[in-house]
Amino acid sequence: MKRSLLLYILGIFFLGILTVLGTNSLHEYAALSLLNDAVNESEDFRNQWLSEEVSGELDVFCGEQGISRGDLLTILMLDHRFDLTGVDLKNYGKEQYSDSLHNQWGRKPEALQTLRESYEAIWDDLVYFPVPESTVNDEATVAFDNSWMFERTFGGKRGHEGTDVMAGMNQRGYYPVISMTDGVIENIGWLTQGGYRIGIRGPHGAYYYYAHLAEFAREFPKGTQVRAGELIGYMGDTGYSEIEGTTGNFDVHLHVGIYIRTKDSPEMSVNPYWILKYLESHKLSYAF
Repeated sequence: MKRSLLLYILGIFFLGILTVLGTNSLHEYAALSLLNDAVNESEDFRNQWLSEEVSGELDVFCGEQGISRGDLLTILMLDHRFDLTGVDLKNYGKEQYSDSLHNQWGRKPEALQTLRESYEAIWDDLVYFPVPESTVNDEATVAFDNSWMFERTFGGKRGHEGTDVMAGMNQRGYYPVISMTDGVIENIGWLTQGGYRIGIRGPHGAYYYYAHLAEFAREFPKGTQVRAGELIGYMGDTGYSEIEGTTGNFDVHLHVGIYIRTKDSPEMSVNPYWILKYLESHKLSYAF
């Protein structure tokens, strides 16, 4: 009787262990399923959502740990399922980063590398906010909201694939626009929707699009190398017309778009809002 009871207890014990191991395996499998070769085309990735707390701590953490913004965000977003609500980088050390990198997400090296390259393309070339701060005019402010995929109707209904940096002073040609990154001018000139625009390809491959300019800073042939912080034009209200030079169809603002190449898309848009929020603390000062 005692022997049967002992065997029964041992059976329950080992069954519990197997259940725990099985549950942990299921959790690991579910987590790893998040990392696939199309994760950089998901809505979670495209939203580029970043909490204000993480945004404010990003540079300090990366500097202390000796990793790039793209590397950190790759692992951090995977660890927290693209939801950084309540995440405090002060409590997220290099050991946790390294453990996740090597022992979990590193089990899918190709998919991990694809995601890392996408985050690097977007984040690792960023240097400056695209509109400098005025040193002489307190009224020359700018503001922007998260209007990602809000409805637009010119040319047919579509989602807004960018962020509009609105001018506090509705005066075309007044606010300078600078390049957020180093890069090469890939496109320049008039577009029906974008008006006068410049498209710059960053070193890691992202395409930074600046639209509705009043004018360009100078004549930029395609292929011109630009530096982060270089003046490229002035904020305006051009566009929404097939007639080049059309103005006045909306208030003065800068439309910022960011695009990356993926497996299935040569030009996939991502939300610039949190990128611009991060860059608000990285402004140049101009006398305008």
